[in-house]
Amino acid sequence: MRIIVIGAGAIGCSVAYHLAKEGASVTVVDPEGLRGGATLASFAWLNCHDKNPEDYYRLLMRGNSAHRELGDEIGHANWLRLTGALEWWPANTEKAKNHAARLDRLRSYGHPIELLSADDVLALEPDVSRSSLEGCEAVYYPTDGAVDTVVYRHVLMREAERRGTTLVEARVADLLERSGRVAGVRLGDGREMEADYVINCAGRASNAIGIRLGYSVPLDWRPGMTVTTDVTRNNISRVIKAPNIYIKPEGAGRLLLHAKSADQTLNDIHAPDAGKEGAEEIARLVQTVLPTVRDVKIASVRITVRPYPTDGKPVFGPLPGVAGYHLAVLHSGISLSPLIGRAAVEEILHGRTSADFEAYRPTRFSASAAAAQVSAAPI
Repeated sequence: MRIIVIGAGAIGCSVAYHLAKEGASVTVVDPEGLRGGATLASFAWLNCHDKNPEDYYRLLMRGNSAHRELGDEIGHANWLRLTGALEWWPANTEKAKNHAARLDRLRSYGHPIELLSADDVLALEPDVSRSSLEGCEAVYYPTDGAVDTVVYRHVLMREAERRGTTLVEARVADLLERSGRVAGVRLGDGREMEADYVINCAGRASNAIGIRLGYSVPLDWRPGMTVTTDVTRNNISRVIKAPNIYIKPEGAGRLLLHAKSADQTLNDIHAPDAGKEGAEEIARLVQTVLPTVRDVKIASVRITVRPYPTDGKPVFGPLPGVAGYHLAVLHSGISLSPLIGRAAVEEILHGRTSADFEAYRPTRFSASAAAAQVSAAPI
C-alpha cells in the first residue's frame, strides 16, 4: 500500500516508521523536513499528572511504556531518559490545595509518588538552591521520563528510510480527491503525489490542509517557546518543575528550559525579536533555582504554535464519509506517538479499530463546532 504521511513531527515520524516496518510504501512530506515544527519546541516531559479522567491517564501511561518497548524493538532508546521528575510549589496556598487534590487523584490510580523534604530534594539534585525550596512542598515522580526530540525523530526517520520511506521537503497545498476518496496530495509547487491512503499529522496546519473535506477539528492555538542553553555548570539529571520554570537536562552540560511567563510574551511569533523578552525571563528564572548557572547564555530559542483540541484530548481516526484519509492532531504528541504509530498500522493496514483511540475520534465534535474552524490555521 502506498501511504503519504503529512508532517515529520514526532507523530508523523512514528507513523512512518510503524507503517514501513509492516511493509507499506511510505512517503513523508514536510516543508521543513526534520528541522522544525512543534516537536522541536516541545519540552517533551513524559508525565501523566494532569491527565483525567482515568481512561485518559491510562492511555498516557501506555504511551510512556510504549517508548521503552519501541527502544527494545529498535535495539536502543537513546532518545529516552527515565530518571523521574521533581516538582515543588508554595505550601499553604490555593495552588497547594489544587496540587493536593491532584496527588490524591493520582494515588487513587495507583501512581507512585514520593513526598520529599528539602534535604531529600538536595540529595537528588545538589545544584538546586535551598532558598528556592523554602516554604514549599516537594514530590518525586519516579516513573516520569523525558525525550530528546531531535534524536527521537532522527532515529524513527532513519529506521523508516531503511525500510524504503522517502522524506520529501515540500509544502502540501491541497488533497487530491478521485472517485470519492482521498487519492494523494498536491504540493505547493503544483506537483501531484498519488497514494492509496493519506494520514494528516500536520499539527497546526492540519485544518488548512484538510479544508476541502469540509470538516475541521476545533482547536485552540497556543504560542509557546523553549530555550536551550550553551554549556553551563550544572549536574542536573532529571526533569525539574519549580514554581515558575521547567528545567530539563539536554546533555553535554546544556539545559532545555521553559516558562509559562515566557510564553505570555509571544505577541507576534513572526516578529524579528520574537522570543527575546521570553528568553531573558527564562535566563533570570533558572538562576533562582540553579545558582551555579550564572550568566547563562542562550544557545537557541525555539518558538511554535501548539494546536490543542478544545476538549484537551487526542484526535485520531478517519472522517465520516471520507475514504482513504486519517487525521491525527493532539497536544501530547511526544508521549502518545508510539501508540499512534501502532494504531495507524492496525487501522490503515489491517482495517481494525484501535482500542487505544476508539474514544478519541474526530466525530466526537459536533458538525457545527468542526465547521466553524474550516479555515487556514495560523502558520
